[in-house]
Amino acid sequence: MRPIRILIITHAALSNEFGAGQAAINLAEAFREQGNDVTLWSPHPLPPQTKWWQTFQQMQAKLDSFMETQKLFDVIDSPATLITRKVSQSGIVVARSVQPDILYLVNSLNDHRERSIKGSIKLCFSYLYSVYRAFLVLQGWTRSRHILCLGTLEFNWMRKWFPWWKNKLSYYVNALSKTDQEALAQLRIARQNPSGDSLKFLWIGRWVSHKGTDILLDFITQWTAIRPQDNFTIAGCGIGAEKDCPVELIQSGKLKIIPSFERTQLCSLLANHHIGLFTSKVEGWGLVLNEMLESGMPVFATPVGGVSDLHPFFKEKLKLFPPSLQLIKNVQFSSTTLEEYYRTFTWEKIGEAYRSSLLESLESL
Repeated sequence: MRPIRILIITHAALSNEFGAGQAAINLAEAFREQGNDVTLWSPHPLPPQTKWWQTFQQMQAKLDSFMETQKLFDVIDSPATLITRKVSQSGIVVARSVQPDILYLVNSLNDHRERSIKGSIKLCFSYLYSVYRAFLVLQGWTRSRHILCLGTLEFNWMRKWFPWWKNKLSYYVNALSKTDQEALAQLRIARQNPSGDSLKFLWIGRWVSHKGTDILLDFITQWTAIRPQDNFTIAGCGIGAEKDCPVELIQSGKLKIIPSFERTQLCSLLANHHIGLFTSKVEGWGLVLNEMLESGMPVFATPVGGVSDLHPFFKEKLKLFPPSLQLIKNVQFSSTTLEEYYRTFTWEKIGEAYRSSLLESLESL
């Protein structure tokens, strides 16, 4: 296959600390290994005076300015919200999903509980901004040649609610970088059964409502009442989590909060815990699932994001949240070989599948 000229656009900063940025970096590397000419672009940093409601306008303006300096691309991979008219005229456009934008918006609107005048005004602005964001998503889908959903769950949702775009739809899966997978494989091989009766649970994520933070706290409160010998860690949650968590659990040491950690600390964090928790109500994928499972950790997860795509490869380790005492007794802590998993969940394989789905469009150039 001939090399192609590809532009990959991400709305996130180009860093492995951000899920969308991490995926863009890994996809770009996979395409380069195929021999393609790849340009990776992010609008960050934005001007420091940018207001929250101006974010997408600033991103689109910077993108259009960038496009004016470029010759045409064969393929432009972009979030739907950033597909401007200029972008749509500059190559075959693929609206690649990194999160279920519309479902996130619905969840955020349903989460408002403020009853004050100030809260009502804030809610009104949130509704208006959400309508604007939804418009950008729909506009991007309309302008694109292909819509690449993240996982089968989003793919099926799109087919149900937007059947007129069924011929545009396909999906991809998410994966970790080769370096991360090698490190986690060593961790998986070295993992041993817990010593003693105490279990250590780990939850990683931003402290936002769609991550199911209320579900998590309810579970922790109920579980520690039944099994006071167990401990929980909430990591990567920022500074807002502690005020929502039961003070007595924090003071007793049963609940530990790690507001942030470096990417280099991830393996240590995974190695020091026994069971992973994933409680999202709405999720794009949840790379933490891959990280926990590849480290050999059993995970109890709500059925969103990449859970349904990952489950066939981890039938003994990936179970529905919440765990019961009986399930905990039967959980598998032993090492698992992942040969079948790696035939799908590597960026080399994802890149091959992505390009294959574009073959008909590319041959028409």
